[in-house]
Amino acid sequence: MSKEISEFEIICSKVDAAWAALQTQYAERLTAAEIDFLFSRLVLGLSSPFYAGREPALHFDVCGELVGRKLPPERVHAALHAVPQPSQPWVERAFDLAEEHGAKIGMTLAQQRDRTDHTDAKADAAHRELSSGAKEQVG
Repeated sequence: MSKEISEFEIICSKVDAAWAALQTQYAERLTAAEIDFLFSRLVLGLSSPFYAGREPALHFDVCGELVGRKLPPERVHAALHAVPQPSQPWVERAFDLAEEHGAKIGMTLAQQRDRTDHTDAKADAAHRELSSGAKEQVG
């Protein structure tokens, strides 16, 4: 499995949970366009630890794919290309906070993945060492 696919899969579970949380918390308080944009900002933050250092077009495409898991194409386009007029004074700050919160979650996921990769690499090295030692004893 390629690293990009595994990163995408890692992020997907959090994207699904984020959408559900936004619906629960804001469905009665914000417009659909505001929720969609809030979601896109959260996805941007969530994916940044994995993709921000790469080609910007790749990161943008990943965001589009992730947002598209919950929104139809026309809403994905609007969420990624247009900032809705805030219906309430606090909403604009919520957009920034969503991205910050997503980035914190993404950073935690990236660190967990890195620890797992490091542990797996150590286990693979130990296995190779044991396997080569066993072959020497047999041979």
